Amino acid sequence: MKAILIKGTLCAWVEIENRLEALQYAVGGYIETVPLGHGAVMIVDEEGRLKGLARSTVASLVAGTDIVGRALIVGIDGEEFCDVPEYFHDVLQFNELLAK
Repeated sequence: MKAILIKGTLCAWVEIENRLEALQYAVGGYIETVPLGHGAVMIVDEEGRLKGLARSTVASLVAGTDIVGRALIVGIDGEEFCDVPEYFHDVLQFNELLAK
């Protein structure tokens, strides 16, 4: 499935398998979801604070709450994950502005 990986201040399109193990690998631990609205959730490492992971500025801005470590933005359809909604494509454009 298509997702947006956020790592610190960097964002990138990724293609990720819709399997628990792949999602855990992408964020570096057991997953927790943060609702974003607009048909999407952010997947983060539920033990990120305990591990002392650094704050992710971009993920925190998108989520509207403090996020640490790597994050994935994916779509949600009922209880299933799916491709990230088009609404969130602007996150990558925001990242490009930060890089300038």
